Amino acid sequence: MNEEIHTARYVTKTHTTNVATFRTPTFGPIGILSKNNVLFFQKLVAADHFPVTNISKKVQLLKAYAGMDGDLFDAVYEQKADGLIIEALGAGNLPPAVLPSLQKLLDHKIPVVLVSRAFNGIAQDIYDYKGGGKQLKEAGVIFAPGLSGPKARIKLLAILEQNFSHNEIENLFAS
Repeated sequence: MNEEIHTARYVTKTHTTNVATFRTPTFGPIGILSKNNVLFFQKLVAADHFPVTNISKKVQLLKAYAGMDGDLFDAVYEQKADGLIIEALGAGNLPPAVLPSLQKLLDHKIPVVLVSRAFNGIAQDIYDYKGGGKQLKEAGVIFAPGLSGPKARIKLLAILEQNFSHNEIENLFAS
């Protein structure tokens, strides 16, 4: 796109109409097109493949915000979702008021995957306070560093069509 080569995993649209809209925040493009050839300066180190012929699962996507309570998490639980993606604050944190409702999802073995809603950077389990990423990871939340919410949702939909354990799902998102 626009003489740059991006991976589908990390590329995102950054402008509604600009032709140079596609960018890869944090990681950058893996190559460029010159007048006569293609120049790669990064290699794709991992590629996922999941044999999917049908999508039968329900995975919801929530964007966290300051002052958020557990109502939306409760709605995800009540509709019997098979998974949840959360676009969390900063490096991967949530308002403390959501924690009881989040724990209910985790207690019922519903995979909860967390990404950052920030344009640059990755979700990490670094802050150790109520609602902080460290405690969320310890509770069983799966971190998906570098993926956007919609891409993490598609990946979880494909993964849920397989028969993976929680630990295997976590490893698939870590790679």
